[in-house]
Amino acid sequence: MVRRFLLTAATLALAVSVAAQSPQGWKVRIDHSQNAQDPDNTPSLIFKPMGKGLHVKGGPAGTFWNGTMASGSYTLKATFNLQEPSNHTNYYGLVFGGSTLDAPTQAYVYFVVAQNGTFLVRQRQGDAERDEQHAV
Repeated sequence: MVRRFLLTAATLALAVSVAAQSPQGWKVRIDHSQNAQDPDNTPSLIFKPMGKGLHVKGGPAGTFWNGTMASGSYTLKATFNLQEPSNHTNYYGLVFGGSTLDAPTQAYVYFVVAQNGTFLVRQRQGDAERDEQHAV
């Protein structure tokens, strides 16, 4: 009985969505990997406030956004600190120019930098991605 209760409690804890953990005003879209070289070997994703910023830890890739809109000229600025490097290349960066981010018709441009110093600028339309710039 106790073992069944613990199993049920553990299952319910894992079932809590990332959206429920997200800082107020932020949304998350999980992007499950289709690439064997970029495994989703850690199924849980943590996204929470930490100090003056946000903390992301986990397995699957994700797109994180706040619904605040910008128009005209603006500047994007962020600082990323990689706490636990993985054994494969991971990218971190900024999403901009997005629309319908929570739908299959998602569209946005993103700039990301990897732990090895390479970077990408890509455009995403639905599930299709196109490199705009790639530097090794």
